[in-house]
Amino acid sequence: MAMRITPAGDVLVLIPNWIRRSDRRVKRFIEQGLEKLGAYIPAQRSEPLHPPADIRRLVDAWAVRLGVDPGRVQFRAMTRKWGSCSSRGSITLNTALVYLPPHLVEYVVVHELAHMIVFDHSPAFWALVGQHVPDYEACRRELESCRV
Repeated sequence: MAMRITPAGDVLVLIPNWIRRSDRRVKRFIEQGLEKLGAYIPAQRSEPLHPPADIRRLVDAWAVRLGVDPGRVQFRAMTRKWGSCSSRGSITLNTALVYLPPHLVEYVVVHELAHMIVFDHSPAFWALVGQHVPDYEACRRELESCRV
Protein backbone atom coordinates (compact mmCIF):
# COMPACT_ATOMS: atom_id res chain seq x y z
CA MET A 1 0.00 0.00 0.00
CA ALA A 2 1.13 3.53 -0.68
CA MET A 3 -0.18 7.02 -0.11
CA ARG A 4 0.91 10.29 -1.67
CA ILE A 5 -0.23 13.84 -2.29
CA THR A 6 -1.06 14.70 -5.90
CA PRO A 7 -0.08 18.01 -7.56
CA ALA A 8 -3.67 19.16 -7.02
CA GLY A 9 -3.31 18.56 -3.26
CA ASP A 10 -5.49 15.44 -3.17
CA VAL A 11 -4.46 12.28 -1.36
CA LEU A 12 -3.98 9.21 -3.56
CA VAL A 13 -4.10 5.78 -1.90
CA LEU A 14 -2.76 2.78 -3.80
CA ILE A 15 -3.96 -0.63 -2.65
CA PRO A 16 -2.79 -3.95 -4.11
CA ASN A 17 -5.46 -5.93 -5.99
CA TRP A 18 -5.25 -8.80 -3.52
CA ILE A 19 -6.45 -6.64 -0.58
CA ARG A 20 -10.10 -5.66 -0.38
CA ARG A 21 -10.83 -1.99 0.18
CA SER A 22 -13.01 -2.97 3.13
CA ASP A 23 -10.12 -4.78 4.86
CA ARG A 24 -9.37 -3.34 8.32
CA ARG A 25 -5.67 -3.10 7.38
CA VAL A 26 -6.59 -0.66 4.63
CA LYS A 27 -8.62 1.47 7.01
CA ARG A 28 -5.77 1.48 9.54
CA PHE A 29 -3.22 2.31 6.81
CA ILE A 30 -5.32 5.25 5.61
CA GLU A 31 -5.89 6.58 9.14
CA GLN A 32 -2.18 6.37 9.99
CA GLY A 33 -1.15 7.77 6.61
CA LEU A 34 -3.46 10.76 6.89
CA GLU A 35 -2.13 11.42 10.37
CA LYS A 36 1.44 11.45 9.02
CA LEU A 37 0.62 13.39 5.85
CA GLY A 38 -1.73 15.81 7.55
CA ALA A 39 0.95 18.41 8.08
CA TYR A 40 1.95 18.20 4.42
CA ILE A 41 -1.42 18.43 2.71
CA PRO A 42 -1.72 21.99 1.38
CA ALA A 43 -4.03 23.99 3.58
CA GLN A 44 -5.47 25.76 0.57
CA ARG A 45 -7.70 23.34 -1.33
CA SER A 46 -8.90 25.82 -3.94
CA GLU A 47 -7.52 26.11 -7.44
CA PRO A 48 -3.71 26.37 -7.63
CA LEU A 49 -2.33 29.89 -7.95
CA HIS A 50 0.15 28.82 -10.63
CA PRO A 51 -0.15 25.90 -13.02
CA PRO A 52 3.03 23.80 -13.20
CA ALA A 53 3.50 25.00 -16.81
CA ASP A 54 3.84 28.58 -15.54
CA ILE A 55 6.43 27.50 -12.99
CA ARG A 56 8.36 25.67 -15.74
CA ARG A 57 8.38 28.88 -17.80
CA LEU A 58 9.69 30.71 -14.73
CA VAL A 59 12.46 28.11 -14.39
CA ASP A 60 13.36 28.57 -18.06
CA ALA A 61 13.47 32.36 -17.73
CA TRP A 62 15.63 32.27 -14.60
CA ALA A 63 17.93 29.63 -16.11
CA VAL A 64 18.69 32.05 -18.95
CA ARG A 65 19.29 34.92 -16.49
CA LEU A 66 21.63 32.79 -14.38
CA GLY A 67 23.33 31.23 -17.40
CA VAL A 68 22.57 27.63 -16.42
CA ASP A 69 20.93 24.77 -18.25
CA PRO A 70 19.01 22.39 -15.98
CA GLY A 71 19.03 18.92 -17.45
CA ARG A 72 15.57 18.08 -16.21
CA VAL A 73 12.83 19.86 -14.29
CA GLN A 74 10.26 17.73 -12.53
CA PHE A 75 7.56 18.12 -9.92
CA ARG A 76 7.21 15.72 -7.03
CA ALA A 77 5.28 15.69 -3.78
CA MET A 78 7.97 16.36 -1.19
CA THR A 79 7.41 16.30 2.54
CA ARG A 80 10.45 18.14 3.85
CA LYS A 81 11.61 20.67 1.27
CA TRP A 82 10.44 22.95 -1.50
CA GLY A 83 12.97 21.90 -4.09
CA SER A 84 16.25 20.19 -4.80
CA CYS A 85 19.05 20.26 -7.35
CA SER A 86 21.07 17.16 -8.15
CA SER A 87 24.77 17.14 -8.97
CA ARG A 88 23.74 16.30 -12.55
CA GLY A 89 21.67 19.47 -12.82
CA SER A 90 18.20 17.99 -12.38
CA ILE A 91 15.79 20.29 -10.61
CA THR A 92 12.95 18.80 -8.56
CA LEU A 93 10.25 21.14 -7.32
CA ASN A 94 7.61 20.41 -4.72
CA THR A 95 4.12 20.06 -6.18
CA ALA A 96 2.84 22.29 -3.36
CA LEU A 97 4.60 25.29 -4.98
CA VAL A 98 1.45 25.79 -7.06
CA TYR A 99 -0.24 27.11 -3.90
CA LEU A 100 2.47 29.61 -2.86
CA PRO A 101 2.55 33.34 -3.57
CA PRO A 102 4.54 34.25 -6.70
CA HIS A 103 7.48 35.82 -4.84
CA LEU A 104 8.07 32.59 -2.88
CA VAL A 105 7.88 30.43 -6.01
CA GLU A 106 10.42 32.71 -7.65
CA TYR A 107 12.72 32.48 -4.62
CA VAL A 108 12.59 28.66 -4.64
CA VAL A 109 13.33 28.58 -8.39
CA VAL A 110 16.29 30.95 -8.04
CA HIS A 111 17.55 29.04 -5.01
CA GLU A 112 17.57 25.70 -6.82
CA LEU A 113 19.06 27.09 -10.04
CA ALA A 114 21.77 28.87 -8.04
CA HIS A 115 22.87 25.44 -6.81
CA MET A 116 23.93 24.71 -10.38
CA ILE A 117 26.60 27.41 -9.89
CA VAL A 118 27.40 26.98 -6.18
CA PHE A 119 26.34 23.54 -4.98
CA ASP A 120 26.37 24.22 -1.23
CA HIS A 121 24.89 26.82 1.13
CA SER A 122 28.14 28.74 1.55
CA PRO A 123 28.35 32.53 1.79
CA ALA A 124 29.10 32.56 -1.95
CA PHE A 125 25.82 30.75 -2.61
CA TRP A 126 23.77 33.19 -0.53
CA ALA A 127 25.55 36.14 -2.16
CA LEU A 128 24.52 34.78 -5.56
CA VAL A 129 20.92 34.28 -4.46
CA GLY A 130 20.94 37.77 -2.91
CA GLN A 131 22.01 39.32 -6.22
CA HIS A 132 18.79 38.08 -7.79
CA VAL A 133 16.40 37.97 -4.82
CA PRO A 134 17.49 40.79 -2.48
CA ASP A 135 14.84 39.88 0.12
CA TYR A 136 15.75 36.18 0.14
CA GLU A 137 16.07 36.12 3.95
CA ALA A 138 12.48 37.29 4.33
CA CYS A 139 11.40 34.68 1.77
CA ARG A 140 13.20 31.95 3.72
CA ARG A 141 11.40 32.98 6.92
CA GLU A 142 8.05 33.11 5.16
CA LEU A 143 8.58 29.66 3.64
CA GLU A 144 9.30 28.24 7.09
CA SER A 145 5.78 29.23 8.13
CA CYS A 146 4.23 27.47 5.12
CA ARG A 147 3.28 23.83 5.15
CA VAL A 148 5.45 21.74 2.86
